[in-house]
Amino acid sequence: MLKVLNNIIRRKPILVVYDVTKLCNERCPMCNIWKEKSQDMPLHHIMEKAKKLRKFGIGYVFIQGGEPTLRTDLIAIIDVFIAHKIKPTVITNGILMNKALASEIAKRKCNLSISLDILGAEKYKKYRGLDAYEQVMANIKTIAPIKRQGNWTLTTTVSKLTRLDDVKAIEHLAESLGFMYAIRPYVYVNGIAGRKNNDLIYAYDDIEPIFRYMLNRARKNNYLASLIYEEHIKYIKGETMPTCDAMTYSIVMLEDGTYAPCIEFAHKAIDIDTLKEDKKAYNRMITTCNDKTPCYYNCAREIGVMMRKKWRILFNGFKVARQMIRYGNFF
Repeated sequence: MLKVLNNIIRRKPILVVYDVTKLCNERCPMCNIWKEKSQDMPLHHIMEKAKKLRKFGIGYVFIQGGEPTLRTDLIAIIDVFIAHKIKPTVITNGILMNKALASEIAKRKCNLSISLDILGAEKYKKYRGLDAYEQVMANIKTIAPIKRQGNWTLTTTVSKLTRLDDVKAIEHLAESLGFMYAIRPYVYVNGIAGRKNNDLIYAYDDIEPIFRYMLNRARKNNYLASLIYEEHIKYIKGETMPTCDAMTYSIVMLEDGTYAPCIEFAHKAIDIDTLKEDKKAYNRMITTCNDKTPCYYNCAREIGVMMRKKWRILFNGFKVARQMIRYGNFF
């Protein structure tokens, strides 16, 4: 923890977004990752990476894809990071999240995030490119009663297709089953990870009521989330975004072990041993991206919010402490 705190003070990454595989069992119109070939690291290479990341000061890892549950050694991968005191969060579409797999995750201090963008089989297929709605819903309901050590969350990517009633219904489902709930705006940026789809591109007026609703809810029971929803509203409105925090608070590790500034610049290799120099080299690229095509992926942006609004967090320390007791670690 001291190394993590030291990194925060020195504005060095504390989170690695690990694309554990590019393979995926869905064909989402909002994503390009599944189109690429995947060169997945074997477990012993992941062990070497985790050891080095911990020494660097990384405290958190998002294990995503592609679809991470396609890795048959997923639990072993989780254990590697836990052994090196790096807290994992598995981000999944839920198709393969059966009771056996979820039970293993539940035994560990590992967070789980299941994407559920919309209710209804027909709409789900349009969103996800696959007729898997019934399977995902069945899995969510099956695993819900399992006692777990980490936070389990349902997340919705909000697009032009999303209605406020959809969000309220999924929120109700999450609460009734003991899950947390969060939403994120649809992002396509440069078309590397996020893919532009005209059916999903929203106007501010289309989705502002959705984020306003979640903001008002969060102000009552999830103060840290409310800070993020405030910035979501600025983002969807097209306002100038704060400086991107890629390589400041997070980096990406690709499935082959290569490091990159973020998922939109996966082709730009960096090294944690020369991160200071790499950050200077790519500063203009990231600044231009942030100015012309800003994103709001749930990586560096959300950590950056916490740092930029640290005085508000301290002022509302009682609320935050109560939330931490209720939900545990923010990540």
